Amino acid sequence: MISQGDPLLPNAALSLAEEQRRKIACVLVMVAAADGALVREEISAIEAAMGAMMLHPESREEVRQLLTQPPELDSILDGMEVSAIRLALRDSALLASVDGDYDESELWALRRVADAGGLSEDELSKILDWVSDSWKLSAKGRTIIAITLPGDDSIL
Repeated sequence: MISQGDPLLPNAALSLAEEQRRKIACVLVMVAAADGALVREEISAIEAAMGAMMLHPESREEVRQLLTQPPELDSILDGMEVSAIRLALRDSALLASVDGDYDESELWALRRVADAGGLSEDELSKILDWVSDSWKLSAKGRTIIAITLPGDDSIL
């Protein structure tokens, strides 16, 4: 069994209570749905995040139900610990970029999450820069092993 401290899977969310991890997954759904359309890649990323956070199957089902009827973002952020909000911001910024670019409504949602976590516009900008760097690093890794994806050339 993989423990919380396993260096191969460092996930700060594992130190949080199940309810806080479930709320992080809910924020991911809300940010991904902000542009009005959930694409296959976003749904896949949400499922992967729930697995990485080791959410209980019942919690996963609750989150999946939000895919068809998302509540208001503020209702999810209410009652979240600051650390959970900040992790949700990091992960939702990465998730929102999956379809190639940030929609204005996704950026609005990310700003709401940043505000709720007490982070400035500059700190949000740094997170978005980190996302861009992450995509570049992933593309570089695929290039090294000679298994590139369409679009890798434009990222590098």
